Amino acid sequence: MAAPIKNQSGRRRFITSLFRILIFSYGCIAAMAYFFSDNLIFPYKECSYSPSLPGIILLEADDQTSVAARHWKKNGSNTLVILFHGNFEDLGQLDHIAKSIMNLGFSVLSMDYRGYGLSEGMPNEKNCYSDARLLLQQAHNMGYRDNEIILWGRSLGSGPATQLATEINARALVLESPFVTAFRTLTQIPVLPFDKFNNLSKIHKVTSPLLIFHGKRDSIIPAWHSSRLIEKHSGKNTLCLVANAGHNDLWTKDLSHVFSQLTLILGR
Repeated sequence: MAAPIKNQSGRRRFITSLFRILIFSYGCIAAMAYFFSDNLIFPYKECSYSPSLPGIILLEADDQTSVAARHWKKNGSNTLVILFHGNFEDLGQLDHIAKSIMNLGFSVLSMDYRGYGLSEGMPNEKNCYSDARLLLQQAHNMGYRDNEIILWGRSLGSGPATQLATEINARALVLESPFVTAFRTLTQIPVLPFDKFNNLSKIHKVTSPLLIFHGKRDSIIPAWHSSRLIEKHSGKNTLCLVANAGHNDLWTKDLSHVFSQLTLILGR
């Protein structure tokens, strides 16, 4: 009769050991995500432009950090697009996008995250939000009111754009290839008790009209992220899926239907 008891004891020890290994592994993953995720979220390496680039403005944050911004002025326009770029870009690489937006009749104002381009400091979620508010203040200084501002976030830029849209009643929020949260671009489902740039938990607070466009073939941030965000937004919204487009080639495709939808949600 002793053998079954011994076997049961061995199974318990095995299950206990396996449970401890899983807990330890989960703790290691959580610690790495907490301390090192910024290196993955902000992989930028080298500035692509010089201080003489047309439209460059240097703003000073509350902690005296210098933040680089750039203004593309559309003569005769009374609407400003505040553009938050992706995590591999800087202000020197936005001309094509900015000029396409200007062709819609808008001026454009953008910034580099800390550590990007001519911006000083280290990038993280908190700094992105505070510097987004600094950029908004610059727009106010230029004479734009909140209802004359379109917030536009590309990929990583969907984070600060969405956050700012919860704080002001902007004319519209435009999200390009956004994510529900930063970590879920890798895990799909919630895995950790904390996350970064949690757009999904904020989008219901956005009262502005929402336009999202996303490449159907995006393998970096799949289009289901955009579908979830649209579902959670309770106001006027439109989702445009771009056929044959991935994550980095959206602006090489025909976006006329996207721009038509933007015109509609703006009521122009």
